[in-house]
Amino acid sequence: MFYKFSLNDSFLVIENTFLSEKIDINSIDDIVISNEFPAKKYSLYMFFTKPIQYEPKKGWLNKMIFLISNNNSNPYEIKRTYYDHEIEPLLILIKKGVPDADLPELKNSLFWRTDDGTNVFSKMKVMYSREKRSLTDIFKKHGMMME
Repeated sequence: MFYKFSLNDSFLVIENTFLSEKIDINSIDDIVISNEFPAKKYSLYMFFTKPIQYEPKKGWLNKMIFLISNNNSNPYEIKRTYYDHEIEPLLILIKKGVPDADLPELKNSLFWRTDDGTNVFSKMKVMYSREKRSLTDIFKKHGMMME
């Protein structure tokens, strides 16, 4: 799927053919990135304190497809996989909107390793955590790991 990214006022906007997702920059809570070896894909887990605003593109066909395909059951998170050429512009915009975000070097992603004292995660990094949480604590907070 083709994605277009932009910053409009205080919103990060992610667009595809059928819809726009507007994310309040100030609502970004946690961002985790992982390498999907061997492809040049990266999974991005973004968690928010305010819900994403979904807007269908113009046209009745787009509105119908939007109603059918907008199946994000949790509007407070995005868990999505991007190819390297797709994610690079998104990471730059995240850094502009959230200056405290730690942009990882994608070319070294095969060697990413996070040891937070409790667990070790290969090919994963915390890009941002509002409350400076460890990767384990982020996953527990957002229901991706059991206590």
